[in-house]
Amino acid sequence: MAVSSSSPLSRTLRIGIVGFGPFGQFLATTMMKQGHTLTATSRSDHSQLCARLGISFFRGMNEFIEAENDVIMLCTSILSLTEVLKSLPLHCLKRPTLFADVLSVKEGPREVLLQVLPEESDVLCTHPMFGPESGRDGWNGLAFMYERVRIRDEATCSSFLHIFESEGCRMLEMSCEEHDKLAARSQFLTHTIGRILSEMEIESTPIDTKGFQTLIQLKDSTIRDSFDLYSGLFVHNKFAKQEV
Repeated sequence: MAVSSSSPLSRTLRIGIVGFGPFGQFLATTMMKQGHTLTATSRSDHSQLCARLGISFFRGMNEFIEAENDVIMLCTSILSLTEVLKSLPLHCLKRPTLFADVLSVKEGPREVLLQVLPEESDVLCTHPMFGPESGRDGWNGLAFMYERVRIRDEATCSSFLHIFESEGCRMLEMSCEEHDKLAARSQFLTHTIGRILSEMEIESTPIDTKGFQTLIQLKDSTIRDSFDLYSGLFVHNKFAKQEV
């Protein structure tokens, strides 16, 4: 069920970002533009960047957790999610909080979130099906998948989903399992072909056909993503193994 763009439940949020890499920064830019208040923490020191953006950056996990965020958005790599989540001092949470992940694999992270997070924490699994490259000119028409795994605070959940709906995203509510089945055939296969093309070291020629130019674009787009992402798509999506 999509949230109506005129929903009275939509409000500004205090959103904490765990993992302030390129994707976290990409999402943060639009969230700040919409008027939300952001905090962030990350293994790398992004304090100067955050200061320029108007985001409070915390090196210490305790201070970050105690900042009373409405939403904690997990922008870690797929491979590091469990380690990062277990490193959070969750006992320092001052009130029930919505945890939303934005990882490219969903079923595994869903189980980790349910196992590690306190029972009183809400859980929303999401996957924005775009990134800094494909979403650089706006998010209108781009797909945003989500599953309301454990939601009791509907106002906060609806307000978070409204961030993406208000930008024109196609809001797709589906189970994490269904997402991974579809992603194994589409996303993982795309990354695999792109990696193969990279290993072949294909380059543009003066007589490129349109089809070959498409292959070059696929290779270039794929190698911009980390190998950790590609590895995570395979290791943590049980359906991906059926595609190789």
